[in-house]
Amino acid sequence: MKSLTSFGYRNISWPRLNCLLSLSKAVKLEEIKRMSWALPLVCLCEAAEDNALEVSRKAEAASKEKKPEGGVLGCTGDDGVVVLDDKEPTKSDEKPEEKKDELEESFKKILTANESWAEKALADALAFSKTTAFPRDKEYVQSIIDGNRPSKSSNNEENLVQTKLIAGFDENVWPALRSRGWKTDEKIKGFTYKEKTLKSITAVLDVIPKFHPELMNMANSLIASVAASCEKSAASGTVATLDLKNVTAKSLKLFLMDCAPLQLLADRKRAHRIGLTKRLLTQLVLLHGVHKIVSTADSSLLPEATPEERNVQLSKLINSKSLSSLPHPEWTLLHDAILIRAVTKHGWIDKQDTCLAIGNDKTIRWGGPFEISDQARKEAKEKEADPETEKKSQANYAELFNTASRALNFLQKLNENFVEGMPAPVLNDIRERLITSFGLVQDESDETWKVEEKKLKKFLRPAEGKACEALPTRKKLLKRIKRLAMSFTGKVSSPEEEKVDSPQDNSASDTKVEFKSHGFHHIDQRDCHNILLAEMIRGQLMLKQATKMSTLKYYTSLIFDEIDARVKDLAKSDENDALIKVLKKTNKDIQLYLNTCKKSARASKNILRVMLGNVPVQPKVATEPLFATEDVKPPASSTAAKAALTKLKKKKAFTPADTALNRALSSYVEDKDGIKDCLLLTSTEILTLTVLASQGLPVFSDDWSSLVSNAPIVEDNDQEEEFKIYFSAMGGIMQAAAEVWLSIAKKKLQTELLLHNGSQAIPEKDQNKIAILKKDHDAKEMTLKEAKAYSNDSLLFTRKCITLVEAVRKNMGSVDLQYAGEKKIRQLNRSENGLGPKVLNWLSKDLQKWAGPLGAVDKAGKAISTTSITLAKDHPQSHDAAMMTKRDCRTVFIQIAQQTRLRSIFTKNTTARLSNELIPKVLKQSSFVMTEWEDCPAWWNEAKKDNSSCCCHDDLDLLVGILDYGYGGFDSLLQHGYSFCKRLAAECNDDSKALTRATVQVRINHLTRELHAINETEEMMKLVEKTKRKGESEKPSNGKAKKAKTASIQSGLQAFFKQKGKEESPSPKKQKTPPASPENSDIEVIEIDSDSSDKDLKKRKQVFDCVEVVDKKQK
Repeated sequence: MKSLTSFGYRNISWPRLNCLLSLSKAVKLEEIKRMSWALPLVCLCEAAEDNALEVSRKAEAASKEKKPEGGVLGCTGDDGVVVLDDKEPTKSDEKPEEKKDELEESFKKILTANESWAEKALADALAFSKTTAFPRDKEYVQSIIDGNRPSKSSNNEENLVQTKLIAGFDENVWPALRSRGWKTDEKIKGFTYKEKTLKSITAVLDVIPKFHPELMNMANSLIASVAASCEKSAASGTVATLDLKNVTAKSLKLFLMDCAPLQLLADRKRAHRIGLTKRLLTQLVLLHGVHKIVSTADSSLLPEATPEERNVQLSKLINSKSLSSLPHPEWTLLHDAILIRAVTKHGWIDKQDTCLAIGNDKTIRWGGPFEISDQARKEAKEKEADPETEKKSQANYAELFNTASRALNFLQKLNENFVEGMPAPVLNDIRERLITSFGLVQDESDETWKVEEKKLKKFLRPAEGKACEALPTRKKLLKRIKRLAMSFTGKVSSPEEEKVDSPQDNSASDTKVEFKSHGFHHIDQRDCHNILLAEMIRGQLMLKQATKMSTLKYYTSLIFDEIDARVKDLAKSDENDALIKVLKKTNKDIQLYLNTCKKSARASKNILRVMLGNVPVQPKVATEPLFATEDVKPPASSTAAKAALTKLKKKKAFTPADTALNRALSSYVEDKDGIKDCLLLTSTEILTLTVLASQGLPVFSDDWSSLVSNAPIVEDNDQEEEFKIYFSAMGGIMQAAAEVWLSIAKKKLQTELLLHNGSQAIPEKDQNKIAILKKDHDAKEMTLKEAKAYSNDSLLFTRKCITLVEAVRKNMGSVDLQYAGEKKIRQLNRSENGLGPKVLNWLSKDLQKWAGPLGAVDKAGKAISTTSITLAKDHPQSHDAAMMTKRDCRTVFIQIAQQTRLRSIFTKNTTARLSNELIPKVLKQSSFVMTEWEDCPAWWNEAKKDNSSCCCHDDLDLLVGILDYGYGGFDSLLQHGYSFCKRLAAECNDDSKALTRATVQVRINHLTRELHAINETEEMMKLVEKTKRKGESEKPSNGKAKKAKTASIQSGLQAFFKQKGKEESPSPKKQKTPPASPENSDIEVIEIDSDSSDKDLKKRKQVFDCVEVVDKKQK
């Protein structure tokens, strides 16, 4: 066991391992090998069993948690709108039949993590099994494992056969016999059937052909199975084996029962058994990585290479970029290489005897600063002979003595004032560093501290001593070797080792490692004069969060005093101007930390971390700065002005549709009658509208079924497929959003319950709050259940979306389409949040197209508009429903219409045509120029210097981005590499210049409105041209027009006239506004050829009069 923890498995040769073992008696090498692979493999099995047991325990504890009662929709409160695509969906509940074997799953993970050494151990174990002729008695081995010492039974084989016969009979045959009237007789311990009694299973099997011939095959199969087991038992058994490609926990356990040493199996049930913990597995992996990198380095060198060459080659393979966890300020990669070779020679350094062996090994040459060479001693003596050097040395000593005296004073103040404000490990580490770095000793007479000059001089003249410094402690070396070993195995260091502010991270960086100072001064701790300042800043960084501001300011004043003292010492020489300038910059940075530490603790502490050579901690929110900055104080304003500004910022953060949905969630209807103008919706329907408002609806097409099921489509137009969305994918998004809703509601409820945990009496106000939160939680559970049903049934979800949007449309009121006069046109263009009414009319027609194939139409063929809450009020949320007013319905419908129409335009047109033709045309339209965008940045659509992009690149990127991410993913859109996103990132973080969902929606609505108008004009012209070509193709060859029949319309103009029924729309004369779509238009258009004769014109006029007469008769 000791050899495994010191050198790992088979990292050294077997003869060397045998020599290192201190055994009381001689043991064969084969038995040593056997115990060596058996110990870690048994540890593998036990670790897997422990993990599986822990998983089962947690699952059982979770299943016993009582679910809260209640059930209605709750408001989101301050949580805002759910961001749909920025959240990861949580794992759904597994079905009972899909549950996995926890033991095998755990074993598989552990085996994969220990694959490096486990492959060799399993191969050696398999090789040993081939040398064993007979298997062990499993019951005998199991009894030994259980702690018993039974004798082998002579009737063991008979018992096994009888057991298998009884098990096969009870499982396969007896159920069929019992259904046919067979019964068990407990008195005689036999079986009865029709007054016939049989005392054994074999007797029953004999009479089955007589009474039940249909069961003969079943009985014969059982007899054959038992007979085969008898033959197998009679024959010589084989030892259990392993499939190295598919090792399972069960197969490995059976193998160990056959091949592992019995004393090891018996030890596992003892009270004081050998400790086979997960630590052994981790150590085996680390040791394998250490020995492997050494062998890799030596393989590239010649056998006669010197130890120095081998260490240099090994240091090249070490890729350690971390500035923390170095055991000494002057520790380099070469020291890492020497430490690794020392571990491979003497074993893992976690034991004290191993550490002593490494320290006493004279063949290990650590180099400076832990070892002084003869050349260094000679150079030091030459410098002492130089008078100028001696003078500088004395001045340097005086400066260091002053620093040591200040360190002594700081140590006393540290013990007096900061014992409670600083963690004990940090305090002890600072004390130890100051004592060892400045030669501080304690006077035995009065227990006071003083500076010992002899030790202090050795720091300046290290050649006078036997060694410059002692090796780092075993704890620091162990931490370093663990970090290196983990880097070799490709694993991340543990949280304790990665902790940036660890008190042991008191080292300076290696000069070979790149360090980014971020504009702050990095204190060089290799200079002994800077150690006091570095330790003072480290203490400042590690002060507890609850430290009072007065204490923090007092500690900072000590740092300022030390900087001033250092500046005075350096000012005595003219050569230190650069260092003085750096210290003054450090003083300003410390002052910046003091000014911002309470406002932004993480960002201000990052300043101190960089000074100490540590990596700054990244902010939790991307908008937060990495380092604190001095904020310019805004001019004083009144409380009302601040409140108005805050309200305006919150309003601009969300679109009007988001605000409307939030307002609906907070508007409860407690069984109030008389609310006729409001639409009552469930929480599931509100969530559905949230998804649709973010992405819009899929655009109807002839192949509408593919949009429902997300079936793959082979199309030539990649542009069309790029911007398509599918109901099936939207159902998955809705399920993910429902899971986020439920987690938020659950967290709110648990927080409120914890506040009153253990209290005997809960105030009535808090009881009402808990009741509302329980209703909210149950409503969100119902929402998640319905969302899963929609995700599994895309057709049901499609029908629900169409009927729900149609209900919103009917409840929002009428749409004004009377375009008459320039003033009226400007007014309508500004209406509907800048989208105009024509796009709303277009979506109404698209909903009608969807409703037909889905069967969501009434008897008149119009789209139905049903919701979950009806007049019968049979839904659980009928009395506590979300309430949407007409204004809210209109706002939500506007956003859905805009996204849907914009998507249809992008699927019909290529990106090249949009950027080169359509959007530039929109920007030149007079109706677009009249609309203003108040929040437009000054650089919007500004042409680049190389003129590589069009003048509308920002508008195009904005439209593409809003289709890709939706309004719910607008924050992710801003992180994308679109042109306007890059410009926003390059600007300073000014809230007044930031783009939000609400500000960009105005621009998107204007662009969508004008693109819709251009697209409608193009479609109308295509229809006119098509009809014109059709009329020309029907002319006779002699060029004369056919006579019009008395009961019909002229064939060339037939497509432009139709006879109206009683229930159809009014005549063309009464409808002044052209429709939004030419396919569904009920307006008759008359096309007159300029080349036609007056006679033809009169005929067409007569035909028109005939149509008017027919129309009047029908009326």
